[in-house]
Amino acid sequence: MLKIVYPDARTFRHIIETLAKIVDEASMKVTSEGVELKAMDPAHVSLLHLKFPPEAFEEYNVEGEFKIGFNTANILKFLKRGKKGDRLEISVEEDLLTIALVGATTRVYKVRILDVPEMEIPEASLEFDVSASIISDPLKNALKDAETIGDTVEFAAENEEELIIRGKGGETETETRISRESGALISLEVKNAAKSAYSLEYVKNIVALTKVADTVTLEFSTNMPLRLDFAIPGEGRVIYLLAPKE
Repeated sequence: MLKIVYPDARTFRHIIETLAKIVDEASMKVTSEGVELKAMDPAHVSLLHLKFPPEAFEEYNVEGEFKIGFNTANILKFLKRGKKGDRLEISVEEDLLTIALVGATTRVYKVRILDVPEMEIPEASLEFDVSASIISDPLKNALKDAETIGDTVEFAAENEEELIIRGKGGETETETRISRESGALISLEVKNAAKSAYSLEYVKNIVALTKVADTVTLEFSTNMPLRLDFAIPGEGRVIYLLAPKE
């Protein structure tokens, strides 16, 4: 038996919107301990890891272990039909996945569960020189500014007073400084000064998550992967790992 109810369908819409930019198909594991999903893009440049505990849901009835394979674009089409205030109900019966958007009306969608091979994704044990917790909107705006310049975004920190986000393209550059004084920088820990560049195309994949997570934690070291940790309402988390640009 599997039936779970999440209070805000739009949250899952934005998560799947991000996921659809990484992979065409994914597999979500649902057990009594929660919901988990891992997906790596075909080029093995980025990794998305979703974790939601049972407490994040209004209703959580799960007996056994379920692996729900699905086409991300198809599920996103369903979720885009959701309205403000709609709840998301997910249930499984044999090989059918049922998604219901429950609000002023109830819309029900049923699809076959796909057999999506599980990727062997090793646990990454990384230590970072910089860890910054910031308000999500400044990150989104900094990425939009970087997009006007080129295809590279660089994160840098020299001290514990400000985080710097630069957009780079040819001989041009844009720079956003997120400081403690502005109130947008919640915390910043710098073990060693660091800067690292990443493909803007891949970093932009996470913009949809800024719509549902008020804050994001960024971690990086010089020429090392970028780790973005989004706190989703209801104790959920979405972690995005991205390899540095060569």
